[in-house]
Amino acid sequence: MFGDLFDRFGDRPCVRDGDRTLSYAETLALGRSLIADLPATRALVILRCTLSAECVAAYIALLDAGHVPLLLEANLAAPLVEQLAERYSVDAIVIPGEPAERRPGGTALHPNLALLLTTSGSTGSPKLVRLSHRGVRANAEAIARSLDLNADERPLLHLPMSYSYGLSVIQSHLVVGACIGLTRRTVMEPGYFDDLVGYRATSIAGVPFHYTALRRLLARVEAPHLTTLTQAGGRLDPRLVTFFADWAASTGRRFVVMYGQTEAGPRIALLPPDRAAAAPEAIGLPLPGVAVHLVGDDGASVADGVAGEMVVESAGVMMGYAHAAEDLATGDVLGGRLATGDLAMRGADGLLRIVGRASRIIKVYGLRVNADEVETRLAALGHHAMCFGSDDALRVLIEATGDAAAVRQQIVELFSLPPRGIEVRSGTSPERTASGKLSADALDAAWAAAG
Repeated sequence: MFGDLFDRFGDRPCVRDGDRTLSYAETLALGRSLIADLPATRALVILRCTLSAECVAAYIALLDAGHVPLLLEANLAAPLVEQLAERYSVDAIVIPGEPAERRPGGTALHPNLALLLTTSGSTGSPKLVRLSHRGVRANAEAIARSLDLNADERPLLHLPMSYSYGLSVIQSHLVVGACIGLTRRTVMEPGYFDDLVGYRATSIAGVPFHYTALRRLLARVEAPHLTTLTQAGGRLDPRLVTFFADWAASTGRRFVVMYGQTEAGPRIALLPPDRAAAAPEAIGLPLPGVAVHLVGDDGASVADGVAGEMVVESAGVMMGYAHAAEDLATGDVLGGRLATGDLAMRGADGLLRIVGRASRIIKVYGLRVNADEVETRLAALGHHAMCFGSDDALRVLIEATGDAAAVRQQIVELFSLPPRGIEVRSGTSPERTASGKLSADALDAAWAAAG
């Protein structure tokens, strides 16, 4: 999928990891050495990811060899990894630098299948996103065009590469021959800014949580090479969008808000930097090669200024979900068309704005979790729960007899979510309407009473 790039950009720097800088040719050679003991035939491989030159190299080599990687973070709980390995009958588990763990395997793989990601980027959910070779490459090139990337770019990446946003940073820079800087430090650590300056980074990427922290820190840092800041992974407070848009404009930089979903490959839309200050609540315009339709309940397109579900058409749209091993042999069931579950409207200015969700998806610090799935998984553990909330604030109301602290920890372990984004309270279930539905007011009242 990217093999031609490694021939074309052979001697150019590809990955910088601390004091090491590997060329494109060296990166591919390293990757091939790391997966040399895998089966010669096409295999399904779990790649345990860290932000390292070895992991980037192994990922590229797996794709180049025709294998299908399933990306999981190295720190994902072992029972969750084993659950996925068994469910999908993987052929091997690779931790770069260690001998590959060979397994019975034998899962049939569709010839167009290139990559498997979890729906939220780092959870152990058994549902996977099936991405094609064509789709991954097309979305990477669309991002590169929309951001006007070139071979002189030097992004500094701290986002996990198993997370579709982090992976998209890698892939969109590979297609232009740029050098990707890797840091294992967070934006809250002084060492992050040492890497930012030491790598002479030209761009950084972050989710809303990172920009909340960066607002207090970035202005103190001398980073003359930094030209671009991108944000995705959830809705950023419009006040912060305005702040960063103004700061970027005043310092000769650009702040780019992006919207996407793993299922779309992942990027869908981009807010032009010169329009961010005037429309900080917008997600912008579709990327090149991406069409966004807003449809009503009847499936017909809605007028400008009217909310409708966002339906995306692009080559980057996934082939479909996988729930079990047999799904990996299935072809494209969506035909490049994805109903996102997000409700949006197109304003008179032509910009798209998210106004709600048709599905119960909540993003917890960039990780997407389905409230229905949380309720189902907790029910299997004997908890009657109701889940709701907003981005970065998953609220779980359990029956009064439940142990809120224990349930919160179970959610953290089941879905690999950050604890700071989860609140659990014990209380009384709200009354339902005659139709069996729960109103938002009833949920809010029950939540307040439980507090």
